[in-house]
Amino acid sequence: MIFKQFEVKQTVKIEDILKAECILGNIEAPSKEAALKIMAEKLYSLGYVKESYIQAIQDREANYPSGLPMEDLKIAIPHTDADHVNQSVICFARLPEDVEFSVMGDPDQKIPVRLISMFALKEKKKIGDLLETLITTYQDNNVLKALLNAEDDTAIYNILYDNVGKNLKAS
Repeated sequence: MIFKQFEVKQTVKIEDILKAECILGNIEAPSKEAALKIMAEKLYSLGYVKESYIQAIQDREANYPSGLPMEDLKIAIPHTDADHVNQSVICFARLPEDVEFSVMGDPDQKIPVRLISMFALKEKKKIGDLLETLITTYQDNNVLKALLNAEDDTAIYNILYDNVGKNLKAS
């Protein structure tokens, strides 16, 4: 008897990676480094990442910038290697003032960012898929506007749950 091998695509589920405790709707940070540190330390304090993640996210951002110049608003999607992750999670931050990020693929170009969608993914093979899903989600200017103008962390969570969740199911 001949058995064919099939690759079963395991998708990331929004309810597994989006946690209300990781929505930071109003963080004060004078720079991207400060914002990334606040976010990474939050993930570390909750046990989602190893202590090494805090420096690794800074190092990766320095070498592989994550700023994305979307239609009107700009967003950054920083992440780093799975080696620094205990449990997969998305951490989202909204800043009251712009901080400067370099553009993904063009480090010399700088953009003002108020929205940061950091993720930590335990499954190395799925990092590209999640990054693609997040980029697809944030290409919708209405989603970015809703996130920027959301009343509170719960509203931000719901916007992310609905929109990232929809795009995860479609991938």
